[in-house]
Amino acid sequence: IDFLSTGFKVTTNCAFSVKILENFKLRSDHLLSEIKADEKGIEDFEGEMLRLKQRKSFLESRIVENKAWAANYDEHFGPFVNKYKEFMAQMAVLYQNAKDKHANGLKMLMKHFDYHPEFKRWSDTFSAVPFRPK
Repeated sequence: IDFLSTGFKVTTNCAFSVKILENFKLRSDHLLSEIKADEKGIEDFEGEMLRLKQRKSFLESRIVENKAWAANYDEHFGPFVNKYKEFMAQMAVLYQNAKDKHANGLKMLMKHFDYHPEFKRWSDTFSAVPFRPK
């Protein structure tokens, strides 16, 4: 038995075994760190999913409430809306009457007081600013 060559083989084999074990340890540590990162990612994902599920249930309950409110809107608020529309129609008639009276008032000033709405003459004693409602 050649102890020198056998010792060299043992040393070489041991060195390769150590390299293999070190390589395995490095890869194992890397994989363990990836697994920990993945587990943290799973926790974050599950937390976000929980928040989204809570938000979804909240929005679904709001949809149910809003549908109920919309269904009762015409029953409860419809008469007020109709009254408002009637009121606005009456106000339009009243405003048109006011505009007509104002125009008639300007005509009367022109006829009786020699008022000119566009400019004031030096001899005018009446001072007014013409206003035309729209």
